Amino acid sequence: MTDNKADGGLDEEIKDEMVTLKSKDNQTIEVNKKYAFISQVIKTSLENDSDDTKVLPIMGVEMETLKHIVDYMNHHKGSEPPIIEKPLRNKKMSENVKDKWDAPFIDGIADKSKQNLYSLILAANYMDIKALLHLGCAKVASLIKGQPLEKIKEILDPNGKTGEKKDDAKDSKTEK
Repeated sequence: MTDNKADGGLDEEIKDEMVTLKSKDNQTIEVNKKYAFISQVIKTSLENDSDDTKVLPIMGVEMETLKHIVDYMNHHKGSEPPIIEKPLRNKKMSENVKDKWDAPFIDGIADKSKQNLYSLILAANYMDIKALLHLGCAKVASLIKGQPLEKIKEILDPNGKTGEKKDDAKDSKTEK
């Protein structure tokens, strides 16, 4: 009788193995190790670690964002979808993505809050998930496509900090 692991090779070994990701705010979430390999940072960390690390700190990402990333990993099952073509063909994300799940995923994050979208983009960059980074950036591009300058400023600065900086600069000039 043969061992099934020996027949399946290396991929079979990590197939159902779980890894725990620890967020910036010290919360944890589990993901299939094979699916987590979509992140080059996680892949490199796990491949270079000599002991069997089961908890991986992701210090640059808060749990709210990490949950979205794990949803993305679980859907794509460790294989990156094709990069979105540029320039965008349409403002609707469903017209720009190959995997139809990606459009409502990224639209839902952006609809909830622009800041969540920007956090996701920063996290995808931090974790080196190229397809997710491009998806997030494409969503931002779809939001600003065809918009007037004032609306673009509002989209890119959801907290309105750009206007505050200008006001502060004016105040400091008048004080002199």
